[in-house]
Amino acid sequence: MKIIDLENWKRREHFNYFCSLDDPYWSMVTELDCTRTRRQAKEKGRSFFLSYLHKALLAVMEVEELRLRLVDGQIICYDEIHASATILREDETFGCCFIEFKQDFVEFSENAVKMIDEVRKRTGMCLEQDYQLNQIHFSSLPWNGFSGLTYARSLKPQDTVPKMTFGAISEKENKVTFPLAIQVHHGLVDGLHVARFLKAFQELL
Repeated sequence: MKIIDLENWKRREHFNYFCSLDDPYWSMVTELDCTRTRRQAKEKGRSFFLSYLHKALLAVMEVEELRLRLVDGQIICYDEIHASATILREDETFGCCFIEFKQDFVEFSENAVKMIDEVRKRTGMCLEQDYQLNQIHFSSLPWNGFSGLTYARSLKPQDTVPKMTFGAISEKENKVTFPLAIQVHHGLVDGLHVARFLKAFQELL
């Protein structure tokens, strides 16, 4: 973890400008090819969801801007970013599940399965797990594809945790794709940085 020197930061003016706006966030939706990851998950008996979630975190690690957070007036760059994923229960409610990042997929998956099972046994939103800033908020809408998406959010205090949502897979001519929506704080993240993440993520997929 490191603290960014805001006074000498090349993005100081950009950061101050976007933080002055009532709505400093921007978002986009894109489509990603997940053919290989889905095939490998089936062949190895792995969770497709955990497979692409792990790859998304690996890609985040490659883009510093997605690891920046505003904390008590300071900009912090975290060394590692974890996941907070919405987990659906049998009663059709969901809980927020904190899933710790592990470089090794098997270790990541084993821990994730335990955490998901715990959340499914509980009630409510489990928001006490959601206080950490060194995470990304992930959601999945496996029932539908989409070409646009909006997020519920708090503007005060300003939330700088990125949000990502995956949609239903689509199969056509032996190619499997899914939509991904991403929302970021423009004071910290520009289109170039999201493009770098998407490039890294697509290569991992």
